[in-house]
Amino acid sequence: MGVRGPMKNTAIIGAGVVGTAMGYLLSNAGYNITGIASRSLESAVKARDFIGQGEASTDLAGTARSAGIVLITTSDDAVRLVCEDIAGRDGFRPGSLVIHTSGALSVEALASAKHKGAVTVSMHPLQSLPSVQEAIKNMPGSYFCLESEDETALDTARDMVRVFQGKELNIQLGGKPLYHAGAAVVSNFFVATIGFGLQLHESAGIDRQDSLNALLPLIQGTLKNIEKIGIPAALTGPIARGDAQTVEDHLAAISRESPDLLGLYCELGKYTVKLAREKGTLKEHDAQKIIEILRQYSSH
Repeated sequence: MGVRGPMKNTAIIGAGVVGTAMGYLLSNAGYNITGIASRSLESAVKARDFIGQGEASTDLAGTARSAGIVLITTSDDAVRLVCEDIAGRDGFRPGSLVIHTSGALSVEALASAKHKGAVTVSMHPLQSLPSVQEAIKNMPGSYFCLESEDETALDTARDMVRVFQGKELNIQLGGKPLYHAGAAVVSNFFVATIGFGLQLHESAGIDRQDSLNALLPLIQGTLKNIEKIGIPAALTGPIARGDAQTVEDHLAAISRESPDLLGLYCELGKYTVKLAREKGTLKEHDAQKIIEILRQYSSH
């Protein structure tokens, strides 16, 4: 079952990166963008001009009322309040489809729309979208996490995922917080971990930009290994080898030069021991030795 006729009329509530990029891609695929609404008219106009169609407005309920599909692409903390505001002003048609694109929130955030007779779904692009231009480039091939109790809503969301040249990622109802936590760990903590490594290099007297330039081939090689052989098989390094002395040397140096980073190394080290055990390259007596070293230094 696909989206046809009037159901291709789509309103966008939230004129940021996600809403603008999705509106642009949907418009190019034949969806009729009836309106783009934002708290700021300037933002709505900017998004409308980029998308190439739709009425720019600050009237959230009026914009939502103009379409059979309502995309709420606001910040996470605004989704529920915006939905309740529109519902309170009868902005949702009975039978309309209301979608939010938050990764952190479940479909339950749209309960007020459901109470007005709309069907609801959450549809989160599992991708880093720093700008509208990058979002348009990055969405194709990305996974989209879909969550709904309504098969009709899921069918229409799947049509949109196909427009974005994406792939569907299934999730159990209520699983969004852990799903989003996992995504944040992989994306945000990845950046933070690289920053951690750069700081250690700076403590060794290496220029920060030189360090990043030198580490990028290692980072890219690691990503290729993950893509090719997965985790934990891609794990390398002293913990995977059971080299307790090297780990202790790291910790002693960090303790002297960057003691504020000691706890972070220890906690990451403990989890790395777990992965090394799963990989099967870390002998149990070496694992116990490394864990004991990490425990000693984490209590410093």
